[in-house]
Amino acid sequence: MKIFYHRFSLRPLKKLNHLAGLSDRDGVFLRSESTDGIGYSEYFPHPELGDLNVEEFLDTFKDQMHETQMKALYFLDPQWSQVKTGKIFYNHQLYREGERLECTTIKYKIKNDQDFFFQHCPEGIKNIRLDANGLFNANTWRDFELRIPKELYHLIEYIEDPLSLINWEDVSLPKAQDFIKGSPCQVKIYKPYREFYPEETKKVIFSGNMGHGLSNYQGYLELLQKGNLEDYHGIITPNLYENSANIFTGNYQGGFAPNTQLLNHYFHELELRPWKRL
Repeated sequence: MKIFYHRFSLRPLKKLNHLAGLSDRDGVFLRSESTDGIGYSEYFPHPELGDLNVEEFLDTFKDQMHETQMKALYFLDPQWSQVKTGKIFYNHQLYREGERLECTTIKYKIKNDQDFFFQHCPEGIKNIRLDANGLFNANTWRDFELRIPKELYHLIEYIEDPLSLINWEDVSLPKAQDFIKGSPCQVKIYKPYREFYPEETKKVIFSGNMGHGLSNYQGYLELLQKGNLEDYHGIITPNLYENSANIFTGNYQGGFAPNTQLLNHYFHELELRPWKRL
């Protein structure tokens, strides 16, 4: 198998999390050529949350020492780069202040330890998924949690990575594990671009890489194989960048699926990019 790469960057329209800035973010496409055909994969890291940066990823790719590299190689199999139509899936809304509510299940990224905007979300919400990205320590979380009205607890499905520590016993809300390997937790936020499917976990929410688009499509294909299509996932993260691609069609009420015409155009554009041998 021959492997090639093409580096790209995306310009954020807003901060992706409380640790991120507004400068351009780097990613890389990989391309494989073999007797089985041509395959692609995407690596779009979040170094501020612990991912390898693009330089490290490429420089050590041949050693396959990190799970992100192993998963990228896995997706380079040509089967993951075929245009397919499939079943619909449901996606939560990444909700921000001032946006129109379109989904009854929302995800809200907490910006700082005084950010309680999620308490004032519009009526009609059935589930709130909070994401702290390890913002809190034991003391600041205790103060934060005490300020959440008890009548709101039944709407909070879980909080992702509540503490920067791995001991989450003092967090009384249901917890979800993402970048931080904390416990106890009830939910695994699964990012197909950086890891392999956690077979032993009962509740798994598929999450996009907040990147270019290819990884989200391949995550969708894996969702069809292994995920729960009755649940709401987080594969689609719209309106994050000036120059990102959207290859899905649908809506929050009826569900989403890949748009075949857009996908064909997307893979055609990948074919035309300048590639360098890795």
